[in-house]
Amino acid sequence: MFATAVASGAITDLVSYYHTVGSFGRPNIWRFEAEQWNMGSPHQIPELYRANSSIFHADKIDKPLLLWSGKNDPQVDMRQSQEFYLALRRLRKKSIMLLYPNEGHILLDKKNQKDITIRTLQWFNYFLKDEITSDWISFGVN
Repeated sequence: MFATAVASGAITDLVSYYHTVGSFGRPNIWRFEAEQWNMGSPHQIPELYRANSSIFHADKIDKPLLLWSGKNDPQVDMRQSQEFYLALRRLRKKSIMLLYPNEGHILLDKKNQKDITIRTLQWFNYFLKDEITSDWISFGVN
């Protein structure tokens, strides 16, 4: 169905995210048990948490994936993307991860906004239009 994908600030492991302290020093438990997701505890329903955590399905990914995150994201810790990227690398899946220092969940620096826009366009051109002109995709990020 898809030839490639781009993901940003993604929650890839619900169990670890459940146990993470999020923005404003508040644990993310509230999101799962009473509010946003209302699914209960991973200690009660571990199979549901695992089924909905992409990190446990990394072996099924067969398309190139560009991940990016702000290094100081208070909403979704960049380690969620980092762990997923490492899983993909270990499985020898085509993926690249971009980390933007001093950025949060949303890129506010105009230079970084321009960079991710250009890189996203290059990523799609590379995999959708066979424009093999972006060395950072062919050989890794500079």
